[in-house]
Amino acid sequence: MFDGLVTGIMADAVCAAAAEEEVTELRMRVGRALVVRTAGERIVARMPSGYPYIVTEDDIERLLAAASDYSVYAVSDSLVRGYLSKRGIRIGVAGEGVTDGGDVLNMKHIRFVTVRIPRQIKGVADGLKGRIFGGDEVCNTLVISPPAGGKTTLLRELARLASESRETLVIDERGEIAAAADGVPTFDIGDCDVVTGVPKGIAYENTIRAMNPEVIVTDELFGARDADAMCDIVRSGVKVFASLHGKGVESVFRSSALCRLKEIAELYIVLSARPRAGTVVGVYTAEQAEKLYGG
Repeated sequence: MFDGLVTGIMADAVCAAAAEEEVTELRMRVGRALVVRTAGERIVARMPSGYPYIVTEDDIERLLAAASDYSVYAVSDSLVRGYLSKRGIRIGVAGEGVTDGGDVLNMKHIRFVTVRIPRQIKGVADGLKGRIFGGDEVCNTLVISPPAGGKTTLLRELARLASESRETLVIDERGEIAAAADGVPTFDIGDCDVVTGVPKGIAYENTIRAMNPEVIVTDELFGARDADAMCDIVRSGVKVFASLHGKGVESVFRSSALCRLKEIAELYIVLSARPRAGTVVGVYTAEQAEKLYGG
């Protein structure tokens, strides 16, 4: 189940809670009930006896071992950043950090894990295609939503569509868009080139020089450094599709860290997780966004 991350009695409890193809997230907390989330429900996983399945330290250790191909030490750099990725499945971790001079050196006593299961939904961008791809032009597009709002699913489709006519590069820092295994995408992202596991700031600079992309797709912009990099990409003549966490367009206009994105964004797509992930609640041109939020 889930690429071998969840097995045995725990897998049985998850399957009893929801069909595997409907599961979007597992939440594991040592000593607490295992929680299964679908697009519309939060379900406590239960044993055949009817009692909740209580997560143990061994459960989390087994999952981390499988996610790291049984070499947790080899993925310590990723753990320090708060997550692991395996074929697009993102495993968020929380526990006790080992620090030195303000820098996090390692994570130990990991007792809280969130497993997010990606889904490819072809056609999810069809209704937006005409707004983003207009003749010979492509709009620099920001996709905005709260967590679990469907941003990555939409970006995956936009990358696939862009690659039909333009040289498209996916900068997949957390390995979720393409879900590459040994460098090969496991999701259908068309004819995109993919860089996985490289911090955005480094990947932006290196790939523009080396790969000559016409469109760059990346997810989860965070802070002024990412915003500055986006502006540099557009200045170099490359179009961008990117996502960020937020409630709406105001998350850009009212953020001192992200406000530079106003300089390059031509289209804003706002998603919601309600009633289901990927629900489009607004599409705004730069002019419309400025009129609504620029005052």
